[in-house]
Amino acid sequence: MEHTATPDNPEHLEICFCPLHGLLDTISKKWALMIIAVIGNRGSAGFNELKRCLCNVSSKTLSNTLKDLEEKGLIYRQVVDQTPPVVRYYLTVSGWELRELLIPLLAWVMKNGGHADEGCPIHFNAEHVR
Repeated sequence: MEHTATPDNPEHLEICFCPLHGLLDTISKKWALMIIAVIGNRGSAGFNELKRCLCNVSSKTLSNTLKDLEEKGLIYRQVVDQTPPVVRYYLTVSGWELRELLIPLLAWVMKNGGHADEGCPIHFNAEHVR
């Protein structure tokens, strides 16, 4: 028998989403979590590298999403002083924490009918989830 939480069930918790305003707007955008996944999987990524991994993202959308993620403190941008200058993106501590929180969500999605697209460059290994 499946357990279902209800308002009269003592396990029911009241949840307030107010703290998510602003941040939720950023991470719910189409490419945001995928960008976090790619940077996290690789340790860092450049703009063109992200564009290649995300195939269908436009340069403008990628640029705007990177700016939003940087403003929210989830990634940071580092310019390497060389000719020509090279820009790399890294996850901040908060970005790494968010990435780790996504793993149980991805496991739940896979358990409930989700699937990876063939040839997806963003990998999730469910064997590591407990």
